[in-house]
Amino acid sequence: MTDDLAHTTLLTRRLGYLVKHAHLQLAGRLTEALGPYGVHPRELGILSVLAADTEERSQHELARLVGLDRTTMVAAVDELEDKGLVERHRSVHDRRRNVVVLTPEGVSCQREADRARVEAERAYLAPLDEESARALTESLRTLYLAHAGS
Repeated sequence: MTDDLAHTTLLTRRLGYLVKHAHLQLAGRLTEALGPYGVHPRELGILSVLAADTEERSQHELARLVGLDRTTMVAAVDELEDKGLVERHRSVHDRRRNVVVLTPEGVSCQREADRARVEAERAYLAPLDEESARALTESLRTLYLAHAGS
Protein backbone atom coordinates (compact mmCIF):
# COMPACT_ATOMS: atom_id res chain seq x y z
CA MET A 1 0.00 0.00 0.00
CA THR A 2 1.44 3.37 -0.95
CA ASP A 3 1.72 6.10 1.66
CA ASP A 4 -0.99 8.18 -0.09
CA LEU A 5 -3.41 5.26 -0.11
CA ALA A 6 -2.63 4.41 3.52
CA HIS A 7 -3.33 7.99 4.60
CA THR A 8 -6.53 8.13 2.57
CA THR A 9 -7.68 4.84 4.08
CA LEU A 10 -6.89 6.14 7.57
CA LEU A 11 -8.76 9.41 7.01
CA THR A 12 -11.81 7.80 5.42
CA ARG A 13 -12.46 6.07 8.73
CA ARG A 14 -12.93 9.44 10.47
CA LEU A 15 -16.41 10.91 10.65
CA GLY A 16 -15.27 14.54 10.45
CA TYR A 17 -13.22 13.91 7.32
CA LEU A 18 -16.06 12.03 5.63
CA VAL A 19 -18.74 14.60 6.49
CA LYS A 20 -16.54 17.50 5.37
CA HIS A 21 -15.57 15.95 2.05
CA ALA A 22 -19.05 14.60 1.32
CA HIS A 23 -20.36 18.13 1.92
CA LEU A 24 -17.75 19.61 -0.44
CA GLN A 25 -18.58 17.06 -3.14
CA LEU A 26 -22.31 17.63 -2.87
CA ALA A 27 -21.94 21.42 -2.66
CA GLY A 28 -19.96 21.38 -5.90
CA ARG A 29 -22.62 19.31 -7.65
CA LEU A 30 -25.40 21.56 -6.36
CA THR A 31 -23.60 24.74 -7.40
CA GLU A 32 -23.18 23.31 -10.91
CA ALA A 33 -26.79 22.10 -11.10
CA LEU A 34 -28.18 25.46 -9.95
CA GLY A 35 -25.93 27.53 -12.22
CA PRO A 36 -28.44 27.69 -15.09
CA TYR A 37 -30.99 29.21 -12.69
CA GLY A 38 -28.62 31.89 -11.45
CA VAL A 39 -28.81 30.91 -7.79
CA HIS A 40 -26.49 29.31 -5.25
CA PRO A 41 -27.59 26.55 -2.85
CA ARG A 42 -27.96 29.02 0.05
CA GLU A 43 -30.12 31.30 -2.09
CA LEU A 44 -32.29 28.35 -3.11
CA GLY A 45 -32.74 27.57 0.59
CA ILE A 46 -34.05 31.07 1.20
CA LEU A 47 -36.35 30.89 -1.83
CA SER A 48 -37.61 27.47 -0.68
CA VAL A 49 -38.47 28.71 2.81
CA LEU A 50 -40.37 31.63 1.30
CA ALA A 51 -42.16 29.34 -1.18
CA ALA A 52 -43.21 26.88 1.53
CA ASP A 53 -44.38 29.53 3.97
CA THR A 54 -47.89 30.85 4.23
CA GLU A 55 -46.77 33.61 6.61
CA GLU A 56 -44.92 36.80 5.84
CA ARG A 57 -41.29 36.63 6.95
CA SER A 58 -38.89 39.38 7.92
CA GLN A 59 -35.19 39.11 7.09
CA HIS A 60 -34.52 38.39 10.75
CA GLU A 61 -37.02 35.51 10.77
CA LEU A 62 -35.60 34.13 7.53
CA ALA A 63 -32.08 34.29 8.96
CA ARG A 64 -33.16 32.23 11.96
CA LEU A 65 -35.01 29.67 9.81
CA VAL A 66 -32.13 29.05 7.39
CA GLY A 67 -29.35 29.37 9.96
CA LEU A 68 -27.64 32.55 8.74
CA ASP A 69 -26.46 35.54 10.72
CA ARG A 70 -28.25 38.83 10.06
CA THR A 71 -25.44 40.42 8.04
CA THR A 72 -25.16 37.41 5.72
CA MET A 73 -28.93 37.35 5.31
CA VAL A 74 -29.05 41.03 4.35
CA ALA A 75 -26.43 40.41 1.66
CA ALA A 76 -28.24 37.28 0.41
CA VAL A 77 -31.61 39.08 0.21
CA ASP A 78 -29.91 42.03 -1.53
CA GLU A 79 -28.55 39.60 -4.13
CA LEU A 80 -31.91 37.89 -4.60
CA GLU A 81 -33.60 41.27 -4.91
CA ASP A 82 -31.03 42.37 -7.52
CA LYS A 83 -31.87 39.20 -9.48
CA GLY A 84 -35.59 40.07 -9.34
CA LEU A 85 -36.46 36.96 -7.31
CA VAL A 86 -37.64 38.62 -4.08
CA GLU A 87 -38.99 41.98 -2.97
CA ARG A 88 -38.96 43.73 0.37
CA HIS A 89 -42.02 45.65 1.44
CA ARG A 90 -44.05 46.65 4.48
CA SER A 91 -46.17 43.95 6.03
CA VAL A 92 -49.87 44.16 5.24
CA HIS A 93 -50.52 43.05 8.85
CA ASP A 94 -48.06 45.35 10.64
CA ARG A 95 -46.88 48.50 8.83
CA ARG A 96 -43.86 48.74 11.18
CA ARG A 97 -42.50 45.47 9.85
CA ASN A 98 -40.60 44.86 6.61
CA VAL A 99 -41.04 41.47 4.96
CA VAL A 100 -39.45 39.55 2.10
CA VAL A 101 -41.68 37.96 -0.54
CA LEU A 102 -41.09 35.99 -3.71
CA THR A 103 -41.72 37.68 -7.04
CA PRO A 104 -43.43 35.65 -9.79
CA GLU A 105 -39.92 35.12 -11.23
CA GLY A 106 -38.79 33.92 -7.81
CA VAL A 107 -41.62 31.40 -7.63
CA SER A 108 -40.68 30.02 -11.04
CA CYS A 109 -36.95 29.99 -10.29
CA GLN A 110 -37.47 28.22 -6.96
CA ARG A 111 -39.64 25.54 -8.53
CA GLU A 112 -37.26 24.83 -11.43
CA ALA A 113 -34.04 25.11 -9.41
CA ASP A 114 -35.45 22.81 -6.73
CA ARG A 115 -36.03 20.13 -9.38
CA ALA A 116 -32.38 20.48 -10.38
CA ARG A 117 -31.39 20.21 -6.69
CA VAL A 118 -33.36 16.99 -6.28
CA GLU A 119 -31.73 15.49 -9.37
CA ALA A 120 -28.24 16.50 -8.22
CA GLU A 121 -28.86 14.94 -4.81
CA ARG A 122 -30.18 11.75 -6.43
CA ALA A 123 -27.11 11.56 -8.65
CA TYR A 124 -24.82 12.03 -5.65
CA LEU A 125 -26.61 9.32 -3.69
CA ALA A 126 -26.77 6.94 -6.69
CA PRO A 127 -24.05 4.59 -5.32
CA LEU A 128 -26.48 3.79 -2.45
CA ASP A 129 -29.69 1.82 -2.78
CA GLU A 130 -32.88 3.77 -2.06
CA GLU A 131 -33.23 2.49 1.51
CA SER A 132 -29.60 3.34 2.36
CA ALA A 133 -29.94 6.82 0.85
CA ARG A 134 -33.09 7.47 2.88
CA ALA A 135 -31.43 6.10 6.05
CA LEU A 136 -28.37 8.33 5.53
CA THR A 137 -30.53 11.41 5.07
CA GLU A 138 -32.68 10.61 8.11
CA SER A 139 -29.61 9.85 10.25
CA LEU A 140 -28.01 13.17 9.33
CA ARG A 141 -31.32 14.94 10.02
CA THR A 142 -31.52 13.28 13.45
CA LEU A 143 -27.96 14.34 14.31
CA TYR A 144 -28.54 17.88 13.07
CA LEU A 145 -31.76 18.31 15.06
CA ALA A 146 -30.27 16.74 18.19
CA HIS A 147 -27.37 19.20 18.17
CA ALA A 148 -29.06 22.26 16.61
CA GLY A 149 -29.21 24.15 19.90
CA SER A 150 -25.74 23.15 21.09
